[in-house]
Amino acid sequence: MTSLAKKDFLDDPLDNVELAASIQNWTYDRSDNEVSIIANGKHNNYQLSVSLRNDSKGIDVVCGFDLRFNEKNKFQILKLVSSINAQIWLGHFDVWDKEGLIIYRNSSIIDRRNLNLETIETLLLDAVNSIDLYFPAFQYILWAGKNSEEALSTVLFETRGEA
Repeated sequence: MTSLAKKDFLDDPLDNVELAASIQNWTYDRSDNEVSIIANGKHNNYQLSVSLRNDSKGIDVVCGFDLRFNEKNKFQILKLVSSINAQIWLGHFDVWDKEGLIIYRNSSIIDRRNLNLETIETLLLDAVNSIDLYFPAFQYILWAGKNSEEALSTVLFETRGEA
């Protein structure tokens, strides 16, 4: 049996976005140049928006998740976002200051002819996996009053071996 990711990709990259969402059993809706996806994450459902750049040289993946911050914890959130972004290689977290929102964003320059299913799956799963990993750190600041260093070290803590 051949994996869908190894088959020839569809002509329209947004068709591949729909296919990738379908493979993951995510709900999606499509407009002319965008696919909106509700992805099931470990901690919450995430709202992904995938759109193609008008100049046909790129793709934007923006992912919102249900966390809002206020002035009280803004400084720690900004420090956390900066620390996280220094560690991840694909995409980044962004802060929408006026709205008090944290989002994940990956804007990639890539020719549409190279946007096959495997590439789309990588972009979408990386967004979800990044949020899954760091979502608790944001919660630690917002709900437990931790500072950014404590929050980040808690989520990056790895256990090794067996007890």
